[in-house]
Amino acid sequence: MLPKKYSIGKYIGTTVFVTSLTFSPVVTGSVFAQGAPDMDTTVNETTTHKKSTPTITIHSNPILAGDRGKAVKDVQSTLNQHGYQLETDGIFGPITNQAVQDFQQDHSLLIDGIVGPETKKALSLTQGTEEESVIIEETPKQQTKGTTASTTSNIVAIAESVVGSPYQFGGTTPAGFDSSGFINYVFKQAGISLDRTHAGMWENNGTHVDSPSPGDVVFFEDTYKEGVSHSGIYIGNNQMIHAGTEETGVEVTSLEYDYWQSRYIGAKSFQ
Repeated sequence: MLPKKYSIGKYIGTTVFVTSLTFSPVVTGSVFAQGAPDMDTTVNETTTHKKSTPTITIHSNPILAGDRGKAVKDVQSTLNQHGYQLETDGIFGPITNQAVQDFQQDHSLLIDGIVGPETKKALSLTQGTEEESVIIEETPKQQTKGTTASTTSNIVAIAESVVGSPYQFGGTTPAGFDSSGFINYVFKQAGISLDRTHAGMWENNGTHVDSPSPGDVVFFEDTYKEGVSHSGIYIGNNQMIHAGTEETGVEVTSLEYDYWQSRYIGAKSFQ
């Protein structure tokens, strides 16, 4: 196999983080605004602001965009053994992310840029104890609101990594998402378990916030049905990533559109 080289110039810059959401006047032009149906079949759910602590599930360490440390160096070194020329700097940036996706494609794995169990197995990272113990040290721990910068970065990076995935009713993987399935997938990869439906997440998970920060989830009502019926991951600059319709799939869209402004009901932090 010829060595594969990666250049940083081909990648999009870091998402601009804005810590407050300001709804601006209507933006002219058309937009596929209405979120398509998903497995959330409950109508007219209450929107009481009920606070609860998110359920944190500790996985055997998925390694993903935004991570740093010895575990990332191990991945980079192993990828180099497979012919991918990477700097072993311990930073899971866009170049490493692309190399992981290329490796996954070459080995007929799910192409999501996340070094989970199947990718670890293909890289032989789950054999032996030293590598696994290093990865376990990288496992996300339950954190408070003030100490979640790394988790926030991971959430945004995971959401960005699946932009372009198709819409599929009931879908919960990059092969196809519905709108709440997309939210569940992103947070599951970050080690956070949520209710399956928009209404359930709004009612039972996380904490309501006055203004969304990157990595928070923004909620909408009365889209394809009455009640809480859609949500997206806020990425700053009045933008969110969401699973929209069969025409758009997972996309980045502006919250300045009147459609979203008129249906916005609030935001929650699940970190």
